[in-house]
Amino acid sequence: MTGARRTDGYSRISIATHWFAALLVIALFFTHEGERGSTERMLHVSGGAIAGLFLLWRVWHRLYSGMTEKPDQAALLNLASRIVIWGFLVAIVVVVISGYLLPWSLGRPLDFFGLASIPSPMGASRGLHEFMEELHEISGHLFPPLIALHILGAAKHAFIGRDGIVKRMFKPVVGCK
Repeated sequence: MTGARRTDGYSRISIATHWFAALLVIALFFTHEGERGSTERMLHVSGGAIAGLFLLWRVWHRLYSGMTEKPDQAALLNLASRIVIWGFLVAIVVVVISGYLLPWSLGRPLDFFGLASIPSPMGASRGLHEFMEELHEISGHLFPPLIALHILGAAKHAFIGRDGIVKRMFKPVVGCK
């Protein structure tokens, strides 16, 4: 990690990737219950395989760029903020990696909308597949409470603290990572 970010804002790219990642995570969450063979399921699996590359890059970029300095508020609130941010980062990595391993653990290729596929780098393992299914399901279901806590934190900063923290996600600052 390169250290803490500036506290006055984010770059256009950071803001855009934040909101794009948020939309992807929400879209993937709402398509995860599709029946096998359905368009919804194809969007979740194939779209998730493609989105996973971006989401993993986003996690790497966030870790490489460093975390923002925490605002002047109670230590407990800063701890909660760190838990939520790290929860997002870990959940993204786990859900993406386990998602890639789901078809591969059955010895099947990872399919991209029927246009291309990546063959399984491993043999079929029912035990590994069942573990990956559970891991994928549990990590995926961490997103709603994390999003709710993230929104509550943003609302606290916008309406109670009125400290400008939320404005950072809408107004880019030149020279920021």
